[in-house]
Amino acid sequence: MSLVNVIRRFAALLFLMTMPACSSTHGPTAPTSTPIRPNVTITSISVVGESSAGGGYTYRAVVHLREGAGAAATIQSVDLAFVSGTTRIVSSRHERPISDGANVCPASGAIATRELTTQDGDASHPYATTMQATVTFSDGAALIASTSASADVPPISGPPPPPPPAETFTLTGRITDVSTHALIAGARLEILGGLNGGMTATTDGTGTYVMHGVVADSFRMRATAYGYDPAEQGVTVPTVPRADFELRRSAPADCAYSVTPTGSVSVSFVRGQVSIAITRTGGSCSWRAVSDAGWLSLSSSAGAGTATVTVAYESNAAFVGRAGTVTVDWGGGSAQVIVRQAAETPAFCRGVAVTVGGQSVIAVSAGGGQFTASITPEPGVPPGVCGYWTATASAGITLVGPGSGPAAPASFTFVVQPNLLPAPRSLQVTVSFASAGPSPALTVNQAGAP
Repeated sequence: MSLVNVIRRFAALLFLMTMPACSSTHGPTAPTSTPIRPNVTITSISVVGESSAGGGYTYRAVVHLREGAGAAATIQSVDLAFVSGTTRIVSSRHERPISDGANVCPASGAIATRELTTQDGDASHPYATTMQATVTFSDGAALIASTSASADVPPISGPPPPPPPAETFTLTGRITDVSTHALIAGARLEILGGLNGGMTATTDGTGTYVMHGVVADSFRMRATAYGYDPAEQGVTVPTVPRADFELRRSAPADCAYSVTPTGSVSVSFVRGQVSIAITRTGGSCSWRAVSDAGWLSLSSSAGAGTATVTVAYESNAAFVGRAGTVTVDWGGGSAQVIVRQAAETPAFCRGVAVTVGGQSVIAVSAGGGQFTASITPEPGVPPGVCGYWTATASAGITLVGPGSGPAAPASFTFVVQPNLLPAPRSLQVTVSFASAGPSPALTVNQAGAP
């Protein structure tokens, strides 16, 4: 190669090396716009549980939501799961959980679901202790996301504590003859009406009576004794802690009355009335009429001549019959009418109680223990009327042996587990019947761990 050609090649290479790099003829790239996606969180959960009439439990929950990204979100569904310990008991899905018309959580806003109800009809399941909620939401386009949270299920509250017992007082006094001032033994005292109505006492050999357990009230009190006219006076307890009576002897014994009917009268279990005719057949003494049953009331309790006493009786709401006696007496004689009332018919399942040692509410130490409960229908309920029964218990109570049976009365055994927490707790054992009758419960109040 000639020297000229070498120089030309070197010049061309030098020219190429000193030229600037090629640049695109297009302008700068425009920035791409990113849409705002909603972000929904669960801020709180309100949940309660309650026993179902047919057995099992019903749970009611409200889930509170907030959107934090500035974009409205459509709430598609809420899934609820109820758990006891590590065991999943029951679950439910709720479509359109906000309302039937709209299911949108507003941008940067808050909203709550309607009350979401979950029914667990299996009476053998324990009561749930925790609820887990999963909310699925979208932006109405491509985004579908979910958020989850959990909450404790509060225990079912027990029955309200019984009211404190009313303060009671003692009422006493003596019954004497108004003329001789002799003490009268065997006299009968009765409180007429008021809070203490129906309370009675009898004087002892010293003519003294004592009534215990009288609550504060004002009332009329009557004293009666054989051969004496009755007497009454007003008493206010505790202002008047003593009430003495002086009785006057009745007219001579030639005074006489006839009473119709005598013996016994049978009446139905529905409320009604019967009449007792009192006819004076001699003399001029007075008479009195008293009843020994609270369900019998008399239109008149005393008189001095021929009269008719109406005896009103209340309905018998028990499945066993009962009887009450109306006594009419006068100086020198007396007569009795026994009112026999039939039992309510037909019999059905009613008044069933679940008790331990006769108590429907028991106190148990923190260490727990084993107990035997009795299922007892109202007296007079024929065996088997209530049908097949099943016992279920709160978490913390374990049934031992058969927890069901064909008929009541019956019994079953359960164990109250130790309470390891310092706070006391209230547990329940509930009995349900296949006949959809009553669902009585036994409440167990357990102390907290020391």
